[in-house]
Amino acid sequence: MKTAIARLNHLVVLLCLIGASLSTTTTSAQSTVAKDVKVTVLSSNLANGAAVGEWGLSALVEVDGHCILFDAGRYPDTVIRNAAVLNVDLSCVSDVVFSHFHFDHTTGLLPLIENLCQKNPDTIQRIHVAEGFFSSRRRAAGDSDAEGNQMIALRETIEAQGVEILVHAQATEIFPAVWVSGPVERRHPEKNYPSTISMALEGEWVEDFVPESQALVVRTEQGPIVLLGCGHSGVVNALDHIQQTIQNESVHALMGGLHLFAADDETLDWTVARLLEIGVENLMAGHCTGIEPLMRLRAGLNLNRRTAVVGAVGSSFVLGEGIHPTAIAM
Repeated sequence: MKTAIARLNHLVVLLCLIGASLSTTTTSAQSTVAKDVKVTVLSSNLANGAAVGEWGLSALVEVDGHCILFDAGRYPDTVIRNAAVLNVDLSCVSDVVFSHFHFDHTTGLLPLIENLCQKNPDTIQRIHVAEGFFSSRRRAAGDSDAEGNQMIALRETIEAQGVEILVHAQATEIFPAVWVSGPVERRHPEKNYPSTISMALEGEWVEDFVPESQALVVRTEQGPIVLLGCGHSGVVNALDHIQQTIQNESVHALMGGLHLFAADDETLDWTVARLLEIGVENLMAGHCTGIEPLMRLRAGLNLNRRTAVVGAVGSSFVLGEGIHPTAIAM
């Protein structure tokens, strides 16, 4: 009897130690912060000099020796061409993070894989998407049954190149201090996606609310650096989600597309008020954000021409230095 009790006590102690170890590991992962971060815009609507603009988005994110490409632009050669103009070497890219499936964020992928593999066979090893990325889409009106999600057909081609596709159901750390948000919880009634598209969900066709809309987040001592593709989840929803799951601090830098170009005054006022509560220290937004909404955000968040600019092609953000805008983007 005493032997059994001793064994039981030993087991309890062992389980407590394992639990403490797992807790320490989780806390350690959550507390990891990046030291060196640089984000360079390679595709957006505004460009000057020899670079080209487009209705699309892509950015190179360099974090402590790791290179991640966030989205791949609209046209096949935009990112390749602009990288050459800006003297940006993409051969270091090991991972691609897609914000969502839309063609203006994904079309440049296959040409990039083919181009970069000629320079470095180990480039682009993984692609990170959120759940819903490969869901079937179609027009909500009309009799066309044509597939509206081009990424479904391209998946096999991408994987045939030896690239692993990772589908995330929740916030996940993909490198130390580098996270994908996964699908964003929609706590606020933000809606910035078209009602003309339907998606297949659990055997039914429903309004496509772009459930896979996700952010790329870099944890820093100054707060999270956040990149959004279009923010179809809503920028406030996205930042709330990030503060709940990845880093609960004011946002050190917010970049990418916020999809506010068609927002009315009421929506812009509400967004400014919520972002003011969240805290945004630097803003480098382009693509679908809109110029007037960006100016409203700059004024409402008490930012200025050094801390809030259009995210034009060639613009960059460097941790410890801030925004480096192009001449046309200020």
